[in-house]
Amino acid sequence: MNWITALKYLLLGLVQGLAEILPISSSGHLALLQYLLQVNADQEALFAIFVHFASLLAVSIFFFKTIVMLIKGFFIYIFKKEPLYKNDFWMGIYIIVASIPAAIVGFLLEDLVAGLFGDLLFVGIGFLITATILFLWPIIGKNNEEKLTIKHALTAGLFQAIGILPGVSRSGITITGAKLSGLKEEPAKKFAFLLFIPIALGSFVLSLSDISLIFETETSLIIYFILAMVAAFVFTYLALLFIFKKFHYSQAKYFAIYLVAIGSLTIILSLL
Repeated sequence: MNWITALKYLLLGLVQGLAEILPISSSGHLALLQYLLQVNADQEALFAIFVHFASLLAVSIFFFKTIVMLIKGFFIYIFKKEPLYKNDFWMGIYIIVASIPAAIVGFLLEDLVAGLFGDLLFVGIGFLITATILFLWPIIGKNNEEKLTIKHALTAGLFQAIGILPGVSRSGITITGAKLSGLKEEPAKKFAFLLFIPIALGSFVLSLSDISLIFETETSLIIYFILAMVAAFVFTYLALLFIFKKFHYSQAKYFAIYLVAIGSLTIILSLL
């Protein structure tokens, strides 16, 4: 094992984990880092399967009790109409409805979006778009509604569809949609990350067509991918703890400042 290469992949996994949850765009950071570290030139698709599955697993474990409760309540209400499970049923409906826009956009524009990941100029612009959104967070919406409605779900879902673009934070833009619709911070964050699960799961299933590449890949490279996968899992979970226990909208400006800096650097690199 080459320890320098191992450290590169650990760094990629760490950044994937943090950037998937923090409003700074994991897709943009991975595109930039893979360019700077000169790794995965021929194996981006397979690498993405490893690290995205790790983040999906971490989010699913973090929300495990909520997911089980929602699935159980959803089907109990369908078959028995017990009022106790009505909220779980509607939450399930809202998640399905909100997932549709991103699913449609991802399916129709899959090849176009995949091509943009290699365009550092576009990635840099995506970072700056996310920074602008975060700077506006303190003045967006009234944020006085606790109970999720179809209005919140549709708005968050439409905004999430924009988050498939590299450099644009999916979590950041989805929370922005929920915030614009008037939803308070905690339910907005929770809904945004619950929405990550069906979208990530759908993307993972579609990407399984690339899993056969594992048989054409060197064993040493697979070991590096597994290292990145472990790091992505751990730091996705840690980032979730931070977002739900320490993060407040007022802190978004610090992420915005960081994104202006890295976005400008990415654009400069694209022009060299």
